[in-house]
Amino acid sequence: MAFFILMLHLGVILFVVIGFPVALITNHRRFRLIHAGVLASITLLMILQIPCPLTVLEEGMSGESYAGSFLATWLNRIIYMEWFTPQTVFVVNMIFAVVVFSSFWWRPLKPKTGRDQITSGK
Repeated sequence: MAFFILMLHLGVILFVVIGFPVALITNHRRFRLIHAGVLASITLLMILQIPCPLTVLEEGMSGESYAGSFLATWLNRIIYMEWFTPQTVFVVNMIFAVVVFSSFWWRPLKPKTGRDQITSGK
């Protein structure tokens, strides 16, 4: 189970990092808003110094299988960036958040289409 949480954690990280250029290229309104919301949540957790819920779950389950797995070990090193200080990770996250949120100014969302208005109830 800890390995599943680790893979989910990696998936969220990849969504945030790779999702940004995808969002810019496609300029899909809902995707960009979800991406920004996930990044805002992560940034808020960092600012308030609240541990990531996925990290807490993974640490709580780390006594299970895969503890000695090569893949799990390297995923841990990548996800938790053991070679960076917490301050460096915080600064990099803040810079990335500024770039993502400023993208709404320099690459505005597409206007709502008729289909978007139907799904939003208008």
